[in-house]
Amino acid sequence: MSKQQKQHHSQTKRPGDFYYSEAKQQGFVARSVFKLQEIDQKYRLFSHSGEKPFFVIDLGCAPGSWLQYVLPKLKQGDKVLGIDLNKISLKDDKLVFMQRDITEVTSQEFLDAVGSTEGYDVVLSDMAPKTCGIKLVDQERSLDLCREAARVARDTLRKNGTLVIKIFQGPDVKKFTDELKHDFKEVKMFKPDSSRAQSFEIYIVASGKN
Repeated sequence: MSKQQKQHHSQTKRPGDFYYSEAKQQGFVARSVFKLQEIDQKYRLFSHSGEKPFFVIDLGCAPGSWLQYVLPKLKQGDKVLGIDLNKISLKDDKLVFMQRDITEVTSQEFLDAVGSTEGYDVVLSDMAPKTCGIKLVDQERSLDLCREAARVARDTLRKNGTLVIKIFQGPDVKKFTDELKHDFKEVKMFKPDSSRAQSFEIYIVASGKN
């Protein structure tokens, strides 16, 4: 079992949760869709002229709620690549799916998957580790996944592209964001209202890739 397989897991469903109920009512497969919606409303992740194809990667995409949100934003010729160790049931002409460990996919494979020669416009990562309840351990595992997402972004984003990563708040977050500032013009932190109050997750939005 790979490192990613040990750490990555799907979000726990809680039927009594308001956002879970809303997601179910609206036909989304997970409540996490509302987090991406909030991030997009603030940072306009998918605004584009349509003059060139627009390409998105969704790392750790299962069960697929972020893909469900992204797909209606895409125009003809645009593509979103979803990658996860677990299968997804979602199918769409604009969707390419890889059932792979992201640590084993080369930069060229990412580009070839959607036929891009210039790179992706947005890289999304809602990946989270399988938590053990020991805060520092969980934070370190989260950071490991974030570093993998950042690597993918550095290798595949086109100039001025955007990276969105979920990370568990901890002592190494500032160091990690400082590292991102070497590759991106702006690095912001955002806590969606739809994140559970007791959760110590936060999202990093790094825009304007150098």
